[in-house]
Amino acid sequence: GGQDGIDASTFQIIKDLIDGDKMRAAMSLAGEMDDLALACVDQSVKMIDAMEKGIDELPDILEARVDKRMDKAKEEGGREGDPELPDIDPDVQELERTIEAVRDVNLFTAMKSGRNAFDGLTSKGEICKEMFETIRTFSNDVTAVSEAIKNFQLGNMVGKIRDLVKNIWRCLRLSALIRSFSLQVGKLIKWIIQLFKTASEKLSAVWGALAHAKDCLSDCVRHIAQAMHLCDNAKDKSVTLIDTCEEIQTHLGNITKVNKSSIVSIKDLADGDEIRTAIELATNMDDIILAAIRKVVQMIKKVTEGFNNLPNVIKEGLPEDAGTSGDDPEPADVEDDVRGLNRCRGSIEKSNALTTVQASAEGFSDVKLKIGKCRDMITESRGFAESCNGTIESFMGVWTLEDAMSHLIEMMRLVKLGEMMKQFAQEIKRLIKANIAVMKAVMKKIQEIDFIPDDMDDVVDSIKDSIKGVEIDDIKDVGKKLGRFFKKKG
Repeated sequence: GGQDGIDASTFQIIKDLIDGDKMRAAMSLAGEMDDLALACVDQSVKMIDAMEKGIDELPDILEARVDKRMDKAKEEGGREGDPELPDIDPDVQELERTIEAVRDVNLFTAMKSGRNAFDGLTSKGEICKEMFETIRTFSNDVTAVSEAIKNFQLGNMVGKIRDLVKNIWRCLRLSALIRSFSLQVGKLIKWIIQLFKTASEKLSAVWGALAHAKDCLSDCVRHIAQAMHLCDNAKDKSVTLIDTCEEIQTHLGNITKVNKSSIVSIKDLADGDEIRTAIELATNMDDIILAAIRKVVQMIKKVTEGFNNLPNVIKEGLPEDAGTSGDDPEPADVEDDVRGLNRCRGSIEKSNALTTVQASAEGFSDVKLKIGKCRDMITESRGFAESCNGTIESFMGVWTLEDAMSHLIEMMRLVKLGEMMKQFAQEIKRLIKANIAVMKAVMKKIQEIDFIPDDMDDVVDSIKDSIKGVEIDDIKDVGKKLGRFFKKKG
């Protein structure tokens, strides 16, 4: 019809109309019409042959009255009101142009070409209908005239011979008209059938591909929603991990300060529960990010499937940078961060009993900062997912000739957003793994040090006695005692 736009939800309906039972039934009917036109031509030829033979059997005096039979049939057998044979050349040319337009259909012409094709089928079908009705009228007239000829009887020869000759001319004229009209309508029907086939094949492919693309993007909504949920989950864990790292860093700092909190911090770190919790949080983050990547990969796969399924003619004219935006961030790069964490891990692994605490404290300080960066990258990744949702909603909206190309670019944009999200997520995973390696190194090193050995009790008692009632400056003596202990153990 005359709609300015088409809702994406109707793509499958249009495809079914073009390539469904109704279209097949219409094509079958057109084929039957073609057969009828051919049959009419055959019958008209048989009638003319029969008339020719009948005239040959007439007495010479009568045969001479029907001289130059078919050449003079129009002049001698025509009547006022006989319809002129319609000129269908303009109609055929119009059908040819329509078929060519459908054959070369592209994204911008799909709606217009489809509408023109079915308008053409409707209007030319009306012409065929009118021509068949005329043929039927001729046939009825032929039947009446034939009956008159068949019932001719000798009697009043002058009047009857004149009527007989008149009927013979009329029958010849009607037979010629039937043949001419049948040939014309047959010619038109053949072009109609060709238009049916071309429209069914080409337009069905276009609308079918667009319907498939819509289904693919509809399926992406689920993957995007799950990816967003996973991002939220990973971000929550990153916040908890940052807090846990800060607590561990505080404990390690307390040990290096050797104050009242040192013993408590030593005991808290010695069992390894807090560090183990931090490692588990980071590991869970890694698993969640991996699951998010899988969802994004599924989305990219679905969108790519829908895009690749589109006929090439539909994708013609797409800019090379389709899908990109000037606001797109640079690819995430954690190489320097990973390298720094690896150096930190190396320092921890090489540390001794005296330097382990300081190296571990510095390690968890770095881990806290890098997990903060992971959190920020997760937030940005979620932003990509939100943009995907907006792009899909736009694709599912109304399509017009003016913005059809932008909808295809939206498909490319989804792929680009997915690729950016995937790249960010992969870098987050790299950074998380490097953080886990640092935390495991701290865990291993601290477990190797016996913070509370059997002979530590005397040292602890000595520290307790020294701390009681002394000023803060006097704690230096405690530090010397603890230092001598670690030097002995080292």
